[in-house]
Amino acid sequence: MIIDVHAHYDDEAFSKDLGECLKRAKEAGVKSIINAATNYETSLRSLEIAKKYEDFYCVLGIHPEYAETYTPETIEKIKELIINEPKAVGVGETGLDYYWLPKDNPEEVLRLKALQKVNFIEHINVSEDLGLPLVVHDREAHQDTLNVLKENVSGKVENVLHCYSGSAEMVRDFTELNMSFSVGGVITFKNAVRLAEAVKAMPRERILIETDSPYLTPVPYRGKRNDSSYTVYTARRMAEILDVSYDYICRLTTENALRVFGRLH
Repeated sequence: MIIDVHAHYDDEAFSKDLGECLKRAKEAGVKSIINAATNYETSLRSLEIAKKYEDFYCVLGIHPEYAETYTPETIEKIKELIINEPKAVGVGETGLDYYWLPKDNPEEVLRLKALQKVNFIEHINVSEDLGLPLVVHDREAHQDTLNVLKENVSGKVENVLHCYSGSAEMVRDFTELNMSFSVGGVITFKNAVRLAEAVKAMPRERILIETDSPYLTPVPYRGKRNDSSYTVYTARRMAEILDVSYDYICRLTTENALRVFGRLH
């Protein structure tokens, strides 16, 4: 059995066949799925789906690309949803994303980075207050992400870096902050040498599997819409990299997910 700890089934890509996708995932051996919200509206949608489907859970929060929608009132509403909905198993996804910043406008870059950091820190505070895991998005912002976490997390809550893209060397730094790492279809790409080295550096009790559906589809289906049934290809490649069995990876990552996301059952 596998647990997909990060997907986006609220995306329009699944508007016509969501039920079929989730059935296919179950048939492929996927035990549970955690859907990651990106703003308040998708938080509501994620909960709606979670209430409809068994073994479907969610984390609620504001993605850095939507940091401008952050207000104290909005984050408080999201916090209340998490408190009152048992199928909300964590906070996020949130963090830092510098990929889309307008590089030709330095002042705007500074403004957006500041907004993202405020949004990120407020989600950390919610995670710490509730004692629930934070799901962190880090794209082209590794050092700043590490710095914000160092300055704001207590280390009492085990949090998750989703779709890890940092170096093997940074794995140790994040591990010291009580972070785990979820790995998706990118690990199957031919050019994923750096990620393969990072996976080898990860403590095994810190490794999780995700899809980031509908994005980052693994080989041999790269370029098509991703869904949780394709986690098997990620698990197989991970087993090759770590020189262990496929069954071991499934068992390991499932046990890790159940520990990190304590509300899963």
